[in-house]
Order: sequence, then C-alpha cells, then structure tokens
Amino acid sequence: MANRSIPRLLQTPAVVLLLIWMLVPLSMTLYFSFIRYVLNNLRRPEWTTPSLSNWRGWGNYEYVLNAKDFLLAIQNSVLIVGGILVMTVILGLGIAVLVNRNFPGRGIVRVLLISPFFVMPAVNAVLWINMLLDPVLGLQGIAVGGLNNLIEGLRDFPLLGSFFSLWPEIEPISFRATQTSAYAVIMMVTWQWTPFAVLIFMTSLQSEDESQKEAATLDGASPWSQFVNLTIPHLARPIAIVVMIQSIFHLSLYAEIEIVSRGNGNKNLPYLIGEFSSNNIGAASATGIFAVILANIIAIFLLRMVGKSLMD
Repeated sequence: MANRSIPRLLQTPAVVLLLIWMLVPLSMTLYFSFIRYVLNNLRRPEWTTPSLSNWRGWGNYEYVLNAKDFLLAIQNSVLIVGGILVMTVILGLGIAVLVNRNFPGRGIVRVLLISPFFVMPAVNAVLWINMLLDPVLGLQGIAVGGLNNLIEGLRDFPLLGSFFSLWPEIEPISFRATQTSAYAVIMMVTWQWTPFAVLIFMTSLQSEDESQKEAATLDGASPWSQFVNLTIPHLARPIAIVVMIQSIFHLSLYAEIEIVSRGNGNKNLPYLIGEFSSNNIGAASATGIFAVILANIIAIFLLRMVGKSLMD
C-alpha cells in the first residue's frame, strides 16, 4: 500500500481516455470558432474546409453576438432551466411528503409517479403539444370550450345571469410559434422530471429522524412548522443535488423546442447551435463556446450551493 505508483499506473488509461474524450471535442470547437468554416459556399469554396488560412479571429463571436436571436436564446435558456427547477423542486417536495406514509396501494402509486421519467423526450413533447395543449383538439381546447358553454348557460339564470353576462369569452392559448411555447416546454419537462425529484426526496425522507418530529408534536408544533424547520433542512443536500443534475440536462434541451415551435419565438442556445450548424460551422462553434461559458457560470453557483449544503 505504501507504493502508490501501481494504482496510479492502473488509473492512467482511464484518465487519459477521459481527457481525450473531453479535450479533443472542446479543442476542435474552439479552433472552428476562430476560422471561416462554411459547408456550402459557392462564392468562396476555400471556406468549405477547416483550414488555418481561413483565420477569422473574433469575427464569428461578433457575428453571433449581433445575431437577432442570440439574446432571445440566452433569455430562454435561463427562463426554461429556472422554471423547470422551481417547479420540479416544489412539486417533488410536495408529492414526496404526501406519499411518504403508509396507505393502501402505496407501491402502485409510487410506480405510477416514477413512470413519466422513462418516457422519451420526443414522445413527451408530442403528447403534450397535441393531446393536452392543442387549442382545438387538445384537452386545453376541450376544457376551454366546456367552460365557455357553462358560462353561456349560467347567463340565463335570473340572478346570476347579469353577473356572468359580464364575463368575456375565454380564448384557448396557442403554445406554438409564440413566446408562450417556452412555458409549454417548461410544463412538459417538469412533468417528465418531477418523478426524478420525487424519487430522490422519498429516498432521503426514509432517513429522517422521526423522534424529532414526535418531540415537536408534543411541544405543539404544527405540521407546517415541522415541515419548514425539520423536513426542509433534512432535504437540503438532496435538493442541491437535484438542482445540479437537472441543470446539466436542461441546458441542452432540443427535442422539445423543435417539436413544439420549430424555434419560432422560442430558442435556446442548443437550438441556435443547431441552426448555425446546418451551414456555418464557425458561428455554431462560437455559439457553443458561449453555451459552455453560460453552463460554467451556472455550475459555479450550483457547486457553491451544493458545497455549502454539504458543509452545513
């Protein structure tokens, strides 16, 4: 055990492979971001090859910064990730606390709660945008239509009619090709990833000290007070881990945005990279570097939060 050279030698292949797997794509992306690399350019065919003679410097970065959808992509990236994190943590906490008790059919309920996490993202997006959120044929359109019919019927009542006659007709919300499509993405991804948070929180709640809750009950503490002062501090680390893991995945959302709106009025940085990569590899690479910078900024705050919770 005193000789550490053998363990380090055995770890070397895995470490080298990991470094190659991480550094080679990042280095290529960084290189492409500084050259003119356009896949289809009949006027300048020399730009179709990634040659150092096509050096452009910071031109690709300036091009991306001046693109009309760049700020929208950053705003939507932050909005979508932040919205999903808030919703999944709140819903996950509430559901985990509710099912963390003995009741008939608890096993079946837990299986049903976890099942949405295994749905593929594309299937999830198609299900939500067509069957639930469609303003005509979806559940939203049917519910709005039924509510309008109910209000129309109540207008004929002698006393309530004058009140309901003031209500305007409710219009269903179109979640395609508008800014509201970002909220559709938040809803569908929240539905899919809430079971992940529930699973983590339920596992952590199994180790909660019940004697503290019993003592708090004897002292007259309300259930809400016990939840805020005992359960939430106990779940600090799981909450931090859920936030960190989900942020990594949600920063790279693509399929949901493509299916919901085709990027019309709703783009994030991965979707903008996809648009550029169809022809302008240099601009796509520069956008990828911006995405890496944004991800690292978010990761710094998340790591600080996780580290603080682990030290407490």
